[in-house]
Amino acid sequence: MASMLFLGWARSDAAQHTAPSGKHSSTPRDTHWDYLGVEGPEHWSMLTPKYMTCEAGRQQSPINITMADHGQQPETLEFHYQTSELHELNNGHTIQVSHISECNVALNHHTYQLRQFHFHEPSEHHIEGKAFPMEMHLVHQDEGGHILVIAVMLTIGADEPVLGQLWQWLPKQIGQEVSLPLNLSIAEILPKNTRHFSYSGSLTTPPCTEGVQWIVLEEPIHISQQDVDQFVQIIGHNARPVQPLENRHIEEN
Repeated sequence: MASMLFLGWARSDAAQHTAPSGKHSSTPRDTHWDYLGVEGPEHWSMLTPKYMTCEAGRQQSPINITMADHGQQPETLEFHYQTSELHELNNGHTIQVSHISECNVALNHHTYQLRQFHFHEPSEHHIEGKAFPMEMHLVHQDEGGHILVIAVMLTIGADEPVLGQLWQWLPKQIGQEVSLPLNLSIAEILPKNTRHFSYSGSLTTPPCTEGVQWIVLEEPIHISQQDVDQFVQIIGHNARPVQPLENRHIEEN
């Protein structure tokens, strides 16, 4: 599982494909996919057998989180984020921030290293049927290759200081990578209240690999409308529609 899941992580929700169709070019290892048209989410499973889980899977993400669906389950979540050198990459599907050092979380005392974080517009997860202007995914991985993604909703307001600095350096060209000329405290991105929902799901991009542990923080952080518009101008809309909950249970912690 570790090696296959790591490949999915490296080229999908965690690293995001660098080869969507139309305005982007492909690589021999990737099959074109996009968020619109004949290569959009409703057609991902038809593009290649490797993406069949996007349709056949029964634990797909994102989902709509409703109060009727979840229960209470004691769970510990501890953030150990530090100041780090950061690189921003425009990979054609999102702005991905990586080269992060010494940042991890402990979920029930099990450690996951932060590999990268990236953004979706509008939000992929909904809460009580409500979408947010944007969503940030903090992608973690443990030593066995298991993936933990922490989702943070973004709502319109005054920029968070770290996000404001990240947005000053957004790479506008596909494949362009920018090394920020300053170190930033990743911990400052997080909301103060880390109450959250948790459930088992999947990557939200092809190949839609399942077995991903999701943590969705209840409290949003802020971003300006101008910054949302700037992201859309560079990347476009990049959210997969919500998927059926099936028989899964959502826990609130």
